[in-house]
Amino acid sequence: MRKNIIIAFTLFVSTLAFSQNAPKAQAILDKVSSELEQYKNITIEFTHTLENKAVNIKQTSKGSAVIQGDKYVLNYLNNIILFDEKNNYVISPENEEVNITPSSDISDESITPSKLLSFYKKGYTYQLDKKEGSVQFIKLTPTEKSEEVSHILLGVNTQNNQITSLTEVGTNGTDTNFTITSYKTNQQLAPNTFAFNKAKYESLGYYIND
Repeated sequence: MRKNIIIAFTLFVSTLAFSQNAPKAQAILDKVSSELEQYKNITIEFTHTLENKAVNIKQTSKGSAVIQGDKYVLNYLNNIILFDEKNNYVISPENEEVNITPSSDISDESITPSKLLSFYKKGYTYQLDKKEGSVQFIKLTPTEKSEEVSHILLGVNTQNNQITSLTEVGTNGTDTNFTITSYKTNQQLAPNTFAFNKAKYESLGYYIND
């Protein structure tokens, strides 16, 4: 399941010429970007569905994330994933371990939670797709050929300029969907929201791999 996290949050990015994109789709995404820039922090809850109809697989789970700038804390698949700008911490209560990765070892091409709501700015061409009520879907196609990703469908509520869903359509017939069920902004966060308490996990007997 951890591989699903990587697949869901890791896509390929490269420099994108805006002239390649449909003007109406670009205008919608520009409004989303402007809206995001106004927020000090974002708190979201989401459902994640992994589905491959050909082999009759469908897995659904829930998660949440708090994002402030490049910092984030993600609760997903019974793990806590914390990034404090210096290190990435994957805390696994089930295995009683913490894996620490320096930010310098994290690929710039990785789509982390802090980039989840704005990853489309680079590395994709995009065009309008279907529309359901106030939600306009935009099809994003990687500018660099990907062995895993065919395209992405991004749902945008055009009334409040917020992303509502992201569906990654895989080249192997597997669709990975994130649907945002709760979206809050500018919340009062505790000072230690993005701080890793090493002493706490050492006292609990966790193995810390750094």
